[in-house]
Amino acid sequence: MAVTLILRDTKNRLSLADPLSGTLLDISLYGARLSVPHIRTGRYHLFYACKDDQAKIIQLELIDKPGEDRLVLPAHPVWFDHVLSSPSKHFELGLEFLAPPEDPNIAKLHAFLAGQPPVAGNWLKGLFRLA
Repeated sequence: MAVTLILRDTKNRLSLADPLSGTLLDISLYGARLSVPHIRTGRYHLFYACKDDQAKIIQLELIDKPGEDRLVLPAHPVWFDHVLSSPSKHFELGLEFLAPPEDPNIAKLHAFLAGQPPVAGNWLKGLFRLA
């Protein structure tokens, strides 16, 4: 699922850089794993900018359905990795949601994902194929 990441300064209520498009790979009630083409946006590194200043967060945004709700979840990055083995050499980013698991936007996100067709070759299928 396509998502948009926006680096924000919550203290000054500012967007700090241009939005960055990414892909949602995995999700739980507490966070998500994303793929992004690069880890920097503008002059900011998504991971280190948030680690250096707790007032900086990443807003994870997605559109529930065309013309409908825009889901916005504030998050902090907890890890990142440069996937050099991939042809696209993308980055993966782990986010921890700042909203509690019972937040309505997290419930909406899970409901929307439940209605999507399964992705061929997901990690669970790959695990059973190896066994």
